[in-house]
Amino acid sequence: MEKKIKQLFTQDILRQAAERYGIRDDSMIDLNGFQNFVYSGLVGDREVILRIAHITHRNETLTKAELDFIMFLAESGVKVARPIQSLSSDLLHTIDDAFVVTAFEKVPGRNAKIAEESNTFYDNIGQFVGKIHKLSLHYAPQNIRYDWNDNALLASFKKYCPSELYSSFDRLIGEVSALFKDKDTYGLIHGDVSCGNYLNDGDKANIIDFDEAEYSWFVSDIATPLFYEIPIPWVVDGEVRKEITKRFFSNFLNGYCKENTISQEWLKKISLFIDLRQARVLSALYRSRDFNAPDWSEWDEQARRFYYFNLLNNTPYIDMDFSRM
Repeated sequence: MEKKIKQLFTQDILRQAAERYGIRDDSMIDLNGFQNFVYSGLVGDREVILRIAHITHRNETLTKAELDFIMFLAESGVKVARPIQSLSSDLLHTIDDAFVVTAFEKVPGRNAKIAEESNTFYDNIGQFVGKIHKLSLHYAPQNIRYDWNDNALLASFKKYCPSELYSSFDRLIGEVSALFKDKDTYGLIHGDVSCGNYLNDGDKANIIDFDEAEYSWFVSDIATPLFYEIPIPWVVDGEVRKEITKRFFSNFLNGYCKENTISQEWLKKISLFIDLRQARVLSALYRSRDFNAPDWSEWDEQARRFYYFNLLNNTPYIDMDFSRM
C-alpha cells in the first residue's frame, strides 16, 4: 500500500475495528498484509481474520461485491473463507469515513512453499480455480467489481515506474486489450491466485483472499500462480527451472479441467498474462518498497531487475509454449 495510507492508520482505528466484531485486544496478531491491514484474532475461542482497507483501495461498493461473490461461491459448495457478521449483524463497517472493515473465517492449512508441494496439491489448486470459473459463468451480481484494466497497480503504473518502461507497458496493455471477450472466456475471477493466497491442508487446497477479484479472462487465474511458482533465474535456471514449471502447470491444468474447460488458443496466451502480472508486481514494488531499506533483500533486488529487463526488452518471463505441455 502507499506510504501515506500507512501513516493514516492508527491503533485507535484498529481498536474500533476489533470492537465491531468482538475480537479480543490481547489476541491480535499482525499478519503483515501487503494491500490492507490484516490481523488474526479471537472471538471467544474462534480464530478469525480481520481486514482493514483504506477507502481509496476498496470502497464499500467494491467490498460488498467481493463479499457477495464469496457468499455465492460458498452457497454453491466451494469451501471459501466466509465473511462473518459483526456484533451488529453487519458484514462491513466504515470507520472515520476512511477505512472499510471486514472479517472472515479462518480456514485450515499452512502457507504453501514455492515449487516444493506435491503433485496432488497442485492438482487441487487447479480444481479449486476451475470450480470458481465454472460457477462464475452463471454469476449475476448485484454489486459490480472492476475490470482488469482498472486495477490500481496497472492504472498507476506510470505514476510509480521509470519512464523508460512506458512504451513497453503501453504495448503490453494494447495487446491484452485487443483480446476477444465472451461469457466462456471472460468473467469474475479470483484475481490473485498465488502462494500467499493458497493454503495446504494435508494436500487439500484452500484459496483465500478475494480482495483482488476482478473481471478478466479466466486464463489470467492460470497465469498468475505460474508467475509466482516459477523461480527467478537467480535462484534456479535452465532445464531445472523448466521442469519446475512443467510439474506445477501439468498438475494444475489437470485439476482445472476436472471442473472447467480452456482451449489451446487460450493456453497460448498464458505467457502474455504472466507478463501482465509482472507489470503489476513491478508497479507494486516501485510504489510500496524502499530499495535502500534494510528489509530489501538480494532476492528482492534480483527479482526487480529481472522483471524490469523483461518488460523493457519484451523478453518472456519463461520461454515455453503452455499449449504444448
